[in-house]
Amino acid sequence: MEIRIYFEGNKALRSGFEIFLAELRTAAREVRSTIEFIAANDGISAYRKASRTHPQAWNILLKDSEQPMPPNPLQLCERHGIDTEFVDYVFWMVELMESWFLVDRECLAQYYGDGFVANAIGDTANVEQVSKAQVLHRPKRATINTSKGEYHKVMHAPYLLEKTRQQSRAAPGRALPAIV
Repeated sequence: MEIRIYFEGNKALRSGFEIFLAELRTAAREVRSTIEFIAANDGISAYRKASRTHPQAWNILLKDSEQPMPPNPLQLCERHGIDTEFVDYVFWMVELMESWFLVDRECLAQYYGDGFVANAIGDTANVEQVSKAQVLHRPKRATINTSKGEYHKVMHAPYLLEKTRQQSRAAPGRALPAIV
């Protein structure tokens, strides 16, 4: 079976997602399946097209929820204009991909080096409850004085996804925010 994972965002993020979700590729190989990661800018229109053009594949949409998870994922589908028939094929990042980075302050400090302000990341004990605005603001504030400059999704996220994944595997008791 072909598995096609459409992720919201720029194609530069693909390598980071491939490494971050490497265990999925391994599991797919074990059952003689393939996985392809596909950048889908807004995600929704590309996903709709995929469901028509690749009906034999398992088409998955990986999307930022951009809000705390409601009790029923149908609410998020409706809010984002996703046909509710696809509810079982949409996996929501709670609340944004950057939430994963906030949890991994060590990875951020290592990547950004001198000038990184760890305290600007704030409390990450329950990062799923941090507002979207704060999830986006905290890494920018923490990195503004580094040689790499202020956090930039396309320029920095692929590397951070890779490193966050590697470090979470090295520290088995450490949990990243969920994909639900």
